Amino acid sequence: MLGDAVVDTALAALRAKLARLDSPGQQLRPVTVLFADVVESTTLSRRLDPEDVHAIMDGALQHFTSIVEAQYGRVLQYAGDGLLAVFGAVEAHEDDPERAVRAGLEILDEAKRLAAQVQARHGYDGFNTRVGIHTGPVLLGGGVDAEGSIRGIAVNIAARMEQSAPSGGLRISHTTYRHVRSAFEVLEEPPILVKGIPDPVRSYVVLGVKAKTFGATNRGVAEDARRCGVETVAVSRELNAHAESSADASPTWRASEESPPPPRAGLCRVARPAAFSAPATAHVPRRRYRSEARRADRRDRGGLPAPRGPGLRSASAAPTG
Repeated sequence: MLGDAVVDTALAALRAKLARLDSPGQQLRPVTVLFADVVESTTLSRRLDPEDVHAIMDGALQHFTSIVEAQYGRVLQYAGDGLLAVFGAVEAHEDDPERAVRAGLEILDEAKRLAAQVQARHGYDGFNTRVGIHTGPVLLGGGVDAEGSIRGIAVNIAARMEQSAPSGGLRISHTTYRHVRSAFEVLEEPPILVKGIPDPVRSYVVLGVKAKTFGATNRGVAEDARRCGVETVAVSRELNAHAESSADASPTWRASEESPPPPRAGLCRVARPAAFSAPATAHVPRRRYRSEARRADRRDRGGLPAPRGPGLRSASAAPTG
């Protein structure tokens, strides 16, 4: 009996670790991985006291973390003089790669501000940061460090992007570039080798944010129509319902660009150029035409007297020449 109790006590810790390894929180997700690292932190440690180094590094990482979280990213790991963050792990957004790049540029700007403070307070002018970003699938959760666990080749590529980035620069992979090429100015550099990948990986150094042009956010049919020089008119179901309810009381309309017929629900009307406008001839509305035709047919069969006012006449009521 005593032997079983000792064995159970010894295995309790192992069973707890095994349960964490098999936890259902593990998931495979497409994310954008960001690495940020302080350049030449070893030199900083040799020049300053440990207390000063701790204050500088801890303050820098706190500022970098705030920037990441402001762009809806999440910091998973801290590694002394750097951090690892992901975008799209907790809540996925369509523009997660763009958010990551914006966060990387803001981190570089913040590092410049901190470098000025370090220079003014400690006389050290070598404080700088570099950032690397890659987009790809990773395995989140599970393992001993469940909350901060992240695995996958995408992590290795992002780390390589950061290690090869110039001091004070931001390097992104070609996969990330495909998501953000319309938002940032970049400079393509020669492909670099990444451990575990046979072929060199294409990468780019981000120079800054592209200047937005007026109307650049338009997409789809409206954008194509604008480029072709035609006007698009959105049609709401409420307006269509009102048009249908008042069709019997509406006057006749002319088939021209200025007063088009009531459009159908769920459609988008593209206005014709003036050269293709139909001639301005009057037409009888379909409902009125059908009503008059039925009455004429009934008159032909002797069911109704001939109309006194203007309208359609039957063949029997027409004057004979």
